[in-house]
Amino acid sequence: MIVFLWCLYILSASVRLIGWLFFRILVKFPQPMKSFNGKEAEGISVVVCAHNNLSGLQQLLPLLVAQDCPLFEIIIVDDRSSDQTADWLAEQAKRISSLKVITITETPENWNAKKYALTQGIKASQYPLLALTDSDCIPLSTYWLFHVAKQLTRSNKSIFLGYSPYEETPGLLNKIIQTETLFTALQYFSMANAGYTYMGVGRNLGYRKSFLEKHLDNFPFQNHVGGDDDLLINQLSTGSDAVISLNPETFVLTFPPKDLKTWWKQKRRHLSAGMQYKPVTRTLLGIYWLSASLFWLAFITLLLLYKGDSRLVLFAVHLSFFAVGTVLLFPVFRIFKAVRLLPLFLFWDFLYIASSSIIGFSTFLVKNKKWS
Repeated sequence: MIVFLWCLYILSASVRLIGWLFFRILVKFPQPMKSFNGKEAEGISVVVCAHNNLSGLQQLLPLLVAQDCPLFEIIIVDDRSSDQTADWLAEQAKRISSLKVITITETPENWNAKKYALTQGIKASQYPLLALTDSDCIPLSTYWLFHVAKQLTRSNKSIFLGYSPYEETPGLLNKIIQTETLFTALQYFSMANAGYTYMGVGRNLGYRKSFLEKHLDNFPFQNHVGGDDDLLINQLSTGSDAVISLNPETFVLTFPPKDLKTWWKQKRRHLSAGMQYKPVTRTLLGIYWLSASLFWLAFITLLLLYKGDSRLVLFAVHLSFFAVGTVLLFPVFRIFKAVRLLPLFLFWDFLYIASSSIIGFSTFLVKNKKWS
């Protein structure tokens, strides 16, 4: 029994180290921004869907208007809001020439509300490039749109993948969310750089409009809750058609769930969408999660079986593993401005893997019916 557990522990640890080495190799520091004049730029439309989030729009819209980009427009889709969103947007549209407001009063049958709102916003756009974010997000630079347009124009790719960290707040839950967000980004950025694009995050995403146009009336998984970003890309991407940006000027901040119940619901919705991924994608992600789960399961079981000096040896091996992992991941933690998580990396990793595994089982029990 002990020998089997050690073999399981070492094997799963090796798989995890290989995965982290993969992240280290494929996720690199961004190159310095080079000149990019207006003649090179294609116009870009920012599409934001909002449902009863006036306060978020009041914070976001001025930041979008202030974007330093040669040619862009802002499209706000007011999706069935019952607060003061419509009146406020009408006033803003009078004074902001680049703002276009689309009002949704009813969602057609067999459509998820968020996906329908998104397609209507895209249809109303006039430029060949698209940038997507949510009404509860904040671009961390006035050059966000500049970078999205630059990357899509110069690369001639169809998809732009950006990073969207959550705001750091005190508390244990926030650290779990920070860790989850970081490792999710490491997975989809490294896979995209390897030529296997499988997902993106709608809080910071870009497209060529031509990539989506023919699918707007028959949107992939159009009645599925969530997945307007990852399921869409997983379904339509060729694997090598995405460009990524890790320049901090492209980061888009969002606000994390403030309580366990809200986060649990959000996380379950994300995992539910993951079940709809292509079989190859599910297999690769499954190997990653299985190795992580078995790693901690083997360690905890050995910890319960051992006593005295044997337990100290196990702790020493475990700490050595995370020391190696810390060295491997330090550069990418720096890229994502998340070095603060490294001192307690072992602790956050355990909570992240344990909580995600538990929530994963709950996706079979309850379905979420709201997009916002």
